[in-house]
Amino acid sequence: MNYGRLIDFNDSSDDFIEQIRMLSDALLRKDWKKAMLILDNVVPYCLDNNYMRFKTSLIKEINPQIYREFKHAKRVSLYARQLAKALTLSRLDVYAIEQSGFLHDLGKLIIDHRILYKDDQLNPWEWKIIQNHPRFGCELLSWSAHFKYLMPIVEQHHERFDGSGYPKGLKGEEILYASRIIAVVDAYDAMTCNRSYQRRLESGAAIAEIKRCAGSQFDPEIAFIFIESVLTDYNCSMFKKHQVITKEHIVERIK
Repeated sequence: MNYGRLIDFNDSSDDFIEQIRMLSDALLRKDWKKAMLILDNVVPYCLDNNYMRFKTSLIKEINPQIYREFKHAKRVSLYARQLAKALTLSRLDVYAIEQSGFLHDLGKLIIDHRILYKDDQLNPWEWKIIQNHPRFGCELLSWSAHFKYLMPIVEQHHERFDGSGYPKGLKGEEILYASRIIAVVDAYDAMTCNRSYQRRLESGAAIAEIKRCAGSQFDPEIAFIFIESVLTDYNCSMFKKHQVITKEHIVERIK
């Protein structure tokens, strides 16, 4: 199979599984250029299809790390798209943010799984490797024919609103708006799913944590819209029209 050929969405999902096999092989051989060429094919398919069509048991058998990271990536991309719509961004911006949601943790694909999924506390060296995953992601994206333009968003998604994040310690509006969106939805998904180092939180507890960290870890306006519009929408209609909310309203309600 030519790994440079874009997958036709009408093709059998067997083509997708074969691409996953080739991706796993490229990552094992540290062939980042080939890995990204394959991802240029795979990512649009993932964005445009329901994850349940992906034969997830086969992906898990081929490469458990790809399996885990793609599941998280798909959920974050869906949350990111919903939040971008709630913030009334343009159609092109919504799509770019959805793509960024899927690719935000791309760099974790090249981190040793024994560090990434370690049950015990990370030592300083291991934590430094984890903190470098946004830059590892940018290294992969630098080979992309389609997604290279997302590199700054991916690099900044672990910056914090108060300037205590990484890798550059950016603060407030120094952080790209799209990265501030990804930061909120990524954190919510991480909290509400089981991890090797922590049990999942119920949605209410995760929402309380986002509220607590609004203004420090998260942009408070984005955090509020995510809680009040996106998460509420999952309990009613998915794409209802969102009210316009002032910043004064946000500051008051986020307390």
